[in-house]
Amino acid sequence: MPPSRSRHRRPEPAPAPPGGRGARRAYWLLVPLALLVVAAVVIVALPATVVRRFAPPAVRLEELSGTLWHGTAERVVLDGRAVGAVEWRLRPLGLLRGQADLELRWVDRSLNSVATIELERDRLVAHGVRGGGRIEDLAAWGVAPGWRGEAHWQLEDLAVVDGRLATLSGDITVTQLASAAVAGGADLGAYRARIVDASDDGSGSLHATVVDAGGPLRLKAQLTANLLARHGLVSGTLAARPDAAPAVAAVVQQLASMRGRDAAGNVPVSLDFTF
Repeated sequence: MPPSRSRHRRPEPAPAPPGGRGARRAYWLLVPLALLVVAAVVIVALPATVVRRFAPPAVRLEELSGTLWHGTAERVVLDGRAVGAVEWRLRPLGLLRGQADLELRWVDRSLNSVATIELERDRLVAHGVRGGGRIEDLAAWGVAPGWRGEAHWQLEDLAVVDGRLATLSGDITVTQLASAAVAGGADLGAYRARIVDASDDGSGSLHATVVDAGGPLRLKAQLTANLLARHGLVSGTLAARPDAAPAVAAVVQQLASMRGRDAAGNVPVSLDFTF
């Protein structure tokens, strides 16, 4: 019998055990990736309460819910006065520029407003501010009690630096304006204020042109106000249209008896107000 060839066959190399050098290399690559994923999850899940650290000293946010990136404060207190609720969405890319970019929505009874906010340490810039509501709900913001109607605003730019107004421009419109103390509560019409200039010297002053937008009264006036002193002045001319209600025409006639009329039959008016 010929000798068996199996005695002279060389043993085949054993297969490499699982988890060799390639697996170890992949493991160490996955560690930092896993840490990044964990960090991202933690950041995304940061609670809305974190936003309190970025609120100005005069603002207190209460009843917070959601996350830092999309949250709500059901109660906002400004200088000790409740001023409604806010909802925000934070844009992460703004943080790379060292600022917070927010999409903000504010609600207080019938009042509501939306805006895009750029927030830095001592500077706030708002773009596309638009909203509206009932005038009677603006009493907490300085409107004299007893006035009613609808107010709408569309502000192009608003900037506050170190707590003081730096820039403000846009339009404010009121409709169905009335007060029980004027003409027996008759409808006084609609008016539009175009804010054309806000002082950038820190004085808080602003200027606007005010005209009627239809109704029983014809008005052309200029408005100046100081937001820090909470004082303003409206000066211009006023006249009753032929279809004005008798009570409204009587008020204009009473003003004319005290102030006279110009060559066009308009009554000069000058009104100081506080807010």
